[in-house]
Amino acid sequence: MNGRIKRLQQLLREKEIDGAVYATSACMQYLLDDVSWHWQRTMYCGGLPDMWPEGLAGHFLNNPDRMLYVPAEGEPFLAVTYAAEEDMRHLPIETEAGYFHRLMDIMSPRLRGRRIALGEACRPYLKAMLEEFAPQAAWTDGEQMVLSMRMVKDEKEIAALRRAARFTDEAMEKTVEILRPGVTKGEVEAYLAQLGRDAGLRDVSFPPAALFVKTGSGMTLGSDTADMKLTEGTAIAFDFGYVLDGYCSDYGRSFYCGKAPSFYAEGYRALQKAQTELLKRIRPGIPMDLCRRVLEETLDACGGYARYLRKHPVSGLMGHQIGIDVHEHPWVHDAQSQVFEPGMVMCIEPKLWFENVGYMRVEDMVLITEDGCESLTSFDRNLFELPAD
Repeated sequence: MNGRIKRLQQLLREKEIDGAVYATSACMQYLLDDVSWHWQRTMYCGGLPDMWPEGLAGHFLNNPDRMLYVPAEGEPFLAVTYAAEEDMRHLPIETEAGYFHRLMDIMSPRLRGRRIALGEACRPYLKAMLEEFAPQAAWTDGEQMVLSMRMVKDEKEIAALRRAARFTDEAMEKTVEILRPGVTKGEVEAYLAQLGRDAGLRDVSFPPAALFVKTGSGMTLGSDTADMKLTEGTAIAFDFGYVLDGYCSDYGRSFYCGKAPSFYAEGYRALQKAQTELLKRIRPGIPMDLCRRVLEETLDACGGYARYLRKHPVSGLMGHQIGIDVHEHPWVHDAQSQVFEPGMVMCIEPKLWFENVGYMRVEDMVLITEDGCESLTSFDRNLFELPAD
């Protein structure tokens, strides 16, 4: 039994919970301490209020192909489909396989006690299983317990996130070479995906995005289409990431095709200055709700650019943690009282929107150290204007 499962069992005993069930998800993969098997990630946004409409929060997974049961006392157990069995066979844990329709039957003898914690992924399925096979048990949330364990990364996780960040930096360098007039938005996004495929990566963190906004065209944010061509006077904002060794990257950079309007170019320099100033201020013990204040103060000091800062209308979102999931707790927003801790890896992502001119964003993966922070992404912050011929 690995140390992560032992830590969860300790939490279960402290909370007087008899056991916990987790379906195919990042929490399950974390608890097993094994990222060799692939599962389809989704844009997980748990823990951030109002990010998704009612009924759409969390993982968009209806039914699991594997389930992990962790009792408060005793050995853990895996119920898996025959299709998933080969992925899990190497794990030193009792496992039983069957066709999907038998997974509940396989798991049901383990469901003892009065309180069972359930992970968020596939929760409707897990609740239905309890109602049928363990009607005596009340269910309680099991997601937050594991999210709290995942919050601080160990050395192995940090090394994987470093590799993911380095690969993403390199992908940005290669992609800049194709940013010439005539290339389409769709071609750029397909190129980003192909870079991952060529490197043997099994997934991207989310669909790659290269947002085009033509200055003076009256375009709204997100109104570009796949066939839109890059032309002189187009602002480009990137948001992309890869899954490398089971861990995600998330990254943003911005460019302009040709000579940018002076106030827009100054805005880019202000944004990068605000980002670097914030990174100087981040250290253990600092509350996360500081981030937007520092960004706004620096942007205003650089010419009043804080008024262009684009933020989530409810939360003032400025970033999130990253790991096995691309979006992990805690989120960086105005109401976040959580402080930075050594070993966290955060994505800090301020964005500026200039109506009828362009959209720009910068997003860096940042490791919180014992006395400050370290940006794991290091792409040239001065590169902004690109050739228009």
